[in-house]
Amino acid sequence: MPQKPNIILITTDQQRYDSIGVNGNTFIQTPNMDRLGSEGVSFEKAYCPNTVCTPSRISMMTGLHISRHGAYNVGTYANDYSLFLSHALKDNGYRTHHVGKAHWHPWQESSPETAPLDEQGSAFYDFVGFDTAELSIGHASWGMNGHYAAWMKQKGSDPKQFQVKEVFEDDPNGTGEWELPKDLHSGAWVAERAVSILENHQKESQGKPFFLNLGFQDPHHPHILPSDYTNRINPNDIPLPDTDYQNEPGLVEHIPYFHKGELSKSRFVGQFVIAGNGDHAWAPYFQDLEKAKATRAYYYSMVQLIDEQLGVILETLDRLGLHENTLVIFASDHGEMLGDHSIGMKGPLVYEGVTRIPLLMRYPAGFTPCRVQDCVSLVDLFPTIIDFAGIRDDIKRDGVSFKSRLQQKEVLQRRGVRIEYKEEPDRIRFKCWVTPEWKLAVYTGETFGELYDLVNDPGEKINLFDLAEYTGIKQRLMIELLTDLERSEPVSARTCRV
Repeated sequence: MPQKPNIILITTDQQRYDSIGVNGNTFIQTPNMDRLGSEGVSFEKAYCPNTVCTPSRISMMTGLHISRHGAYNVGTYANDYSLFLSHALKDNGYRTHHVGKAHWHPWQESSPETAPLDEQGSAFYDFVGFDTAELSIGHASWGMNGHYAAWMKQKGSDPKQFQVKEVFEDDPNGTGEWELPKDLHSGAWVAERAVSILENHQKESQGKPFFLNLGFQDPHHPHILPSDYTNRINPNDIPLPDTDYQNEPGLVEHIPYFHKGELSKSRFVGQFVIAGNGDHAWAPYFQDLEKAKATRAYYYSMVQLIDEQLGVILETLDRLGLHENTLVIFASDHGEMLGDHSIGMKGPLVYEGVTRIPLLMRYPAGFTPCRVQDCVSLVDLFPTIIDFAGIRDDIKRDGVSFKSRLQQKEVLQRRGVRIEYKEEPDRIRFKCWVTPEWKLAVYTGETFGELYDLVNDPGEKINLFDLAEYTGIKQRLMIELLTDLERSEPVSARTCRV
């Protein structure tokens, strides 16, 4: 029987597809992300299943869309945590460990993720299928808590002592300088704990493979950097976003509220502020060249810092001789608008900036380096991982394995990928279908929608949804979307005629 692979799943937060050198970025330095892509695969058309944290992260861990797992927004719970990848791997002989951001449960109430720590800051045990879990909640300066804060205290530092000096007043992106040394950054904690777990596994594994799930908090806003971090990108080297939304025919009804900072005045919000955004007047923000350049420079520099922390993990795999038989996956839960279409952050949006994500995968013992242009989704990670691990799964997942695509170069049978969004059951919600050529978004209960020609209009400037000459294409894409929905519908066994 072939040896089961070790598995490392690394997730960043709110990282754009175009923030990596191997994906075509010419102004950023990401040698370690580039290494994963060149030694394995960079998926050129990878998409998130949802554009905010919790739904997308639970989809990643279950291989199910929100219409199946139930956690439709931040502040919600999954219907069944026993469906997590961690359970499937643990039940089949893997040692399972999590370090960093999870966000599989609500943060603003008592939940498994907000449970108090003991005085030693010990890891949680038997945590949704993980033998051990060490957690952080939040992001950057408002994410210094949980096991991460305990680690800082063990190093003699008070998490509350490090202040942020913002570059601009009333900046929704919080762009600024952080007194925190880079050696105490949350990514440094994730890397250090990963190294410790890998080293201990070598000593104590008794032949068992491991699953190590790592959650980096960055480059989610606030866009801040440790003051002693010098490997920064010059703001003048970064292209400005296309903010000319006045020349975008067919803008759907909710988009102008993002421009004007009036989302809370719209009919699209529910009982809480809209997920992943707020009343931020993004149009004037990104038309201010000083702000646009600065916040983008901080954002992409945060990615460079993550890359350095990733390098520590990859070097440890090399040193311990784990490189060959370890499946390493690097992804982000969703992207970030960062000024595209004069919008920041995320939310009920289908634009490429927020839906298209980096997805890198390397497994030297499993497949040779390649590039894949098929559309893939984070829901595909569960079936792909257990396929490589040789584990049978009797649950009908929404995702599909692309193991044979990587090994035998077989074309994926699925034409595109699905993205689902639900602000509330009775508020703005959509189902989106993306192929290499087209993107269709259908808003339930609304008369408007979106249709983009991704080949001839990669910037998604012209919404073709209401144009009569595209009715046939719209109908074909709708049938493909419905086919995908039906493909993964659970069905019971039929044992007799009546």
